[in-house]
Amino acid sequence: MKIICLSQSETGVYPPIYQADMTAPPEGCAEIPEGFDTAVFYEYRGFVEISTDGSTVTGMTGNQSAFDAWQAENASTELGAARADKLAELSASANAVIVAGCDVTLSDGNTEHFSLTEADQINLTAATAAVEAGAAGYPYHADGALCKIYPAADILAIGTAAITHKLYHTTYCNHAMTWARRAEAKTELDSIYYGGPLPDDLAANMEAVLNAAGG
Repeated sequence: MKIICLSQSETGVYPPIYQADMTAPPEGCAEIPEGFDTAVFYEYRGFVEISTDGSTVTGMTGNQSAFDAWQAENASTELGAARADKLAELSASANAVIVAGCDVTLSDGNTEHFSLTEADQINLTAATAAVEAGAAGYPYHADGALCKIYPAADILAIGTAAITHKLYHTTYCNHAMTWARRAEAKTELDSIYYGGPLPDDLAANMEAVLNAAGG
């Protein structure tokens, strides 16, 4: 026979219906008769109202208020987990894009690519400081290329491009993460991706910040 225990939890949910080979339900439980439609039990995840004749279920209806409360709490938990995942995703994407570096057009007209790992940034800072202190050139290398002496103007161009690249993506990431933190639904969080368009207010604020920083 199918059996359900009649003791609800504090939130109003009944324990799962189970099948048992016995002639009568245990104390505190009731039999669900053959052919009784239990669809409402599963539709409302156990948040139901049950009527019995003492040992047999005679009626079952959804407890809408208890079910709604459970859904709201569960949705909040799911949204929090989704938000944490989205923030981590955005942070990782920003870091990957920054480290990937940028192209720089040099004084000879050639365009070379420069990665920006943490070590690269330290080396580039040293190179920039040297030419700002008066060095005519400084040894450096593009991705996959042999080290060579870059003239001071090129070192400064590489340094400026690196700063601009990192500033843009750090600022964009900050605004995208702000959007993720204020999102009120998982569908909104799902629509956020790195490099995608920002809401109008965040896009305007990002533009103002970058303009104030010199573009």
